[in-house]
Amino acid sequence: TLSGAFLVAYLTGDEDTYRMHVFSGYAALAALVARVIAGLTAADGSPLRFPRPSIEDLRHWVARLAAGDPQARAGRSPLLPWMAAALLIGAGATALSGAVADFVTLVEDLHEALGEVALWIVLGHIALVLALHHLKRPRPLGATA
Repeated sequence: TLSGAFLVAYLTGDEDTYRMHVFSGYAALAALVARVIAGLTAADGSPLRFPRPSIEDLRHWVARLAAGDPQARAGRSPLLPWMAAALLIGAGATALSGAVADFVTLVEDLHEALGEVALWIVLGHIALVLALHHLKRPRPLGATA
């Protein structure tokens, strides 16, 4: 829901499709609010609970990758909680500034700029998912790449 609403809102930002832009922006905001509530109230171990970004986990994982530890490739990357936080902050700031811009027109330029930044965060997320998928692919014995 969130990704679809964000995509529609991004693609309909011009004057001709403004109502669709506003509707999908509010849909994205509602999905974000629901996700935040779920992430904060979910039980420990639930896939809905927010992952906790950790610099120490990230350092340890990178060191294991550099050392060639095959288990580092198979496990869950500690980059994912960082990307999740970036996505929530980027999309959240964009959606919230859009809602404010409905009432305070001075915020429209900020909203547009945040939308552009959020798009790059989404593209970074896609690149990260593809890179991590490539990293997890089985490799023949003796292969280095």
